[in-house]
Amino acid sequence: MWRPGDKLVHPFNRELGTGVVRALEGRFLRVWFPGPEQELTLAAEGAGLQRLVLAPGARAVLVETGEEVEVAETLEHAYRLADGRNVDEADLWPVARPDTPLERLAGLRLDLLEDFTNRLDGLELARLREAGGLGSFLGGRVELFPHQLHTALAAVEREPVRWLLADEVGLGKTVEACLVLSALIRTGRAERVLVVAPSTLAVQWLGELYRKFHQVFVLLDEERIEAVATTVAPDANPFEVHPFAVIELELLAGDAELRARAADVGLDLVVLDEAHRLATREQHEALAPLVADARHAILLTATPLQADREGFYRLLSVLHPEAFRSFEGFTKAVESGEAQIPCTSAVRRADVGGLAARIPAPVDLEAPAAELADDPRARWLAERVRRWAAAGEKALVFVHALDELERLRAWLESRTTTRMAVFHEDMLPGARDIEVAAFRETGLPVLLCSDAGSEGRNFQFCDRLVLWDLPLDPVVLEQRIGRLDRIGRRGDVEIVYFRHAGAEPDVAGLYERLGLFERAAAGLDAALAPVERALRSAAEGGAPLDVDALVAQVEAVREAAGRELTRVFYPDAYDPDRAEDLLALVPPELEDLTRRVCVDAARALGLEVVEKGGAAMHYLELGPSMTIEGLPGVRDGARYLGTFDRAEAVAKDEVDFFANGHPLVEGLLLELEDGDRGRAVFVEVPASPALGRVGGVLGLYKDGPAWSARIVDLEGRARPEWVDALLAALPRGRAVEPRHWGLGPSAAEALRALGGRLDGEGRLVAAALFRTR
Repeated sequence: MWRPGDKLVHPFNRELGTGVVRALEGRFLRVWFPGPEQELTLAAEGAGLQRLVLAPGARAVLVETGEEVEVAETLEHAYRLADGRNVDEADLWPVARPDTPLERLAGLRLDLLEDFTNRLDGLELARLREAGGLGSFLGGRVELFPHQLHTALAAVEREPVRWLLADEVGLGKTVEACLVLSALIRTGRAERVLVVAPSTLAVQWLGELYRKFHQVFVLLDEERIEAVATTVAPDANPFEVHPFAVIELELLAGDAELRARAADVGLDLVVLDEAHRLATREQHEALAPLVADARHAILLTATPLQADREGFYRLLSVLHPEAFRSFEGFTKAVESGEAQIPCTSAVRRADVGGLAARIPAPVDLEAPAAELADDPRARWLAERVRRWAAAGEKALVFVHALDELERLRAWLESRTTTRMAVFHEDMLPGARDIEVAAFRETGLPVLLCSDAGSEGRNFQFCDRLVLWDLPLDPVVLEQRIGRLDRIGRRGDVEIVYFRHAGAEPDVAGLYERLGLFERAAAGLDAALAPVERALRSAAEGGAPLDVDALVAQVEAVREAAGRELTRVFYPDAYDPDRAEDLLALVPPELEDLTRRVCVDAARALGLEVVEKGGAAMHYLELGPSMTIEGLPGVRDGARYLGTFDRAEAVAKDEVDFFANGHPLVEGLLLELEDGDRGRAVFVEVPASPALGRVGGVLGLYKDGPAWSARIVDLEGRARPEWVDALLAALPRGRAVEPRHWGLGPSAAEALRALGGRLDGEGRLVAAALFRTR
């Protein structure tokens, strides 16, 4: 029963300090908190309020005189002081002690055992998340490959980071760049980041950064730049307003004033995709100064040294002008076998191994017809749609022309009574994502795709690729095949294409001679440019194809590339023999522990938590039942459907990946780090051979990412031999109320004295009085 003068501490807002009940108004209390000088009306029951009762040994002051006294005994709404006086509870005000775990123990301000074990798990999770330096990389929604981990680790160990990513096509250069970018942001080394990408890839970069790495960037297009001027200030710098941005290469290269404004903010990191474009004089003059002035820079190129020595040199000279002073000197070093190229990743598909085999599956048909009903390709597809659907197989079908794609969709749906999924440039980005998710997750057997899906998209879950038509640009062909032929694919890549007798030009025949259906065209863009020109000329009625000459040109480049590899030394190169050691750095228990810590914390804080099956799928929502006002970095009312399992997240990119860097995960861990839950507990654990019938005080200490536990027995002697057994027993323990502990009048001071003997390293973050049963 409450009465005026009773003291209390708000259970969920301890920062208010001690409050005093001024009046009882029905089922409510009017409580004055002198610290913030605030009066609150609180429910007398059901809000977790408890009277603040001073334990024997506690210090207090007499309200009327300010005299400091010591409590000797607790009476009914009164106290007996150490000098023998009895005083009413209303006349005494507690002296605030430091809010440490030991003070919480001594003051009997105890927490739930579940919260204490949640904090203990959180300490171990914080240690594991560092993972020998990999911590900043483990939150990405990507399958972890050793060559990517090697490159990311090697890059972030440098200061500054100025790295050239020149891995062969299909090995995940974008992932490597995002790993390094995320690490620099999360460790505070990059606070202004600009990603420069071709217009065809800019939106893809936004999606990659957000979906896979929890990084929120904005697209600085002309509309947004204008919006900055109208909504912020006419002279506002858009790169100042948006410190994390993606911009189209063409827009930036073509606007000198915009480049100057980017330089003015002092960029910490510039990421330049398709960096081989710096090989042209115009692009080099426009963009090289921005890269040179940034503290950190990452350049991505699909053109290796072997394919374009001078272009490769240009990139190196921008990143490291002090080391690469002249192209002549560089050429001499390469040809003499003395060239050393640092801070460069040039991994080959042969270094990685285990990549899917390309299996050409040509289909010989009569020439295409104007009407789909008469087109042998359409009939061939229609015959297989239901077969693929029955077998649960999926085909990605590329169609170049949008109008032809739409006509094919309508005809196939009518002919087969099966819905066709579609993906093309006229769809909004969100609609494309929904369509891809429906294609992957349901029984839809076919996705009809324009060349809008030929760059960046991951369709490796498809069983086969069907090329309705063959592009005249062999680089586009490689991009199409690359949607399935990606690192991490488990099965072979079946490539279906149609051959037509008497076709002019014979695109299929030429591509077969060039080996493009069987071998990746890594770094051959420049060598394949004459092939495109010859095909377009022949298609327009020009000179017939000189197939032998074109094949000889491309093969000469391939052969030269093989010779060049042996003349260059990359000191930071990936060593395939270290693959297992690199993967061993990833803690196998990390995902399970992240799930346990976050789910337990969410439930303790009143979030709605629903298990959704799968490997580790959960729905979490910040709703009205929360016991705190909010989570750091998480908007009110936020809801998430996601998984704690990496493989499941990679397979289902429409759901969240609850891992390092995810706002909900980081918010829950910050609350656990800074909040009051689980700081102090009285606990009884089962006796064991390692513990016996014992008791004492446990202290948990945090020192950076590391943590440690210390134990003293009830005599104050250090007991390191009990630590492992006690920590293992805590999940099977039970909290014990102080009244069942048999504490004497001097228990508070005794607990403080025992705690003073713990002698741990770092900061004491939690403490427990324990005994065995």
